[in-house]
Amino acid sequence: MPEETAELSLEEIEARVRGFTPDPARPHDRWGLVAVEEALAAARAGNGAIGAVLVDPAGCEVVRAHNEVFKPYFRSDMHAEMNVVSQFEAQRQNAGPSSGYTLFTSLLPCPMCIIRFAFAGIDQVYYLAGDAEGSAERTIAGFPPVWAGLAGQVQFAQAGCSPELIALAEQAWFTTLRLRRIAMSQA
Repeated sequence: MPEETAELSLEEIEARVRGFTPDPARPHDRWGLVAVEEALAAARAGNGAIGAVLVDPAGCEVVRAHNEVFKPYFRSDMHAEMNVVSQFEAQRQNAGPSSGYTLFTSLLPCPMCIIRFAFAGIDQVYYLAGDAEGSAERTIAGFPPVWAGLAGQVQFAQAGCSPELIALAEQAWFTTLRLRRIAMSQA
């Protein structure tokens, strides 16, 4: 979705998310909703609207987090997905990489996050909003061979969520991107 078409305010997106009921026929709506709620928490805090949640092999939530790149202060490593992995690893000190864990994120992960998943032992990553340029597989194909091999250990796919929920994740991201650009132009 081109950002020029992002027409909803954050308040309108939040209202739609509050009113959203997961569809039992959509296997990832439950976790996609958590990721979008976290994305909106990021937006309320002044960050880009990206949220993530880690689910264990039994299907239980382990940790959730959101983007904190700009607030409370600039930290380029504080992506939602990185925050989830960092919190997970802090809970499991000295345990080493795991397996069987699934991460849901509101937006297609960046290359830095993709490599981190492989090191952390996350087996599957589902994203709601995709990327106009392609998919995680396309991103991985551009990595140097060693990194592509590591990233290839993780399965990436668009989440099996309701189209409405995917659209809300996309709207939230583009709205915060547009607001950040406006703020930067006025600075």
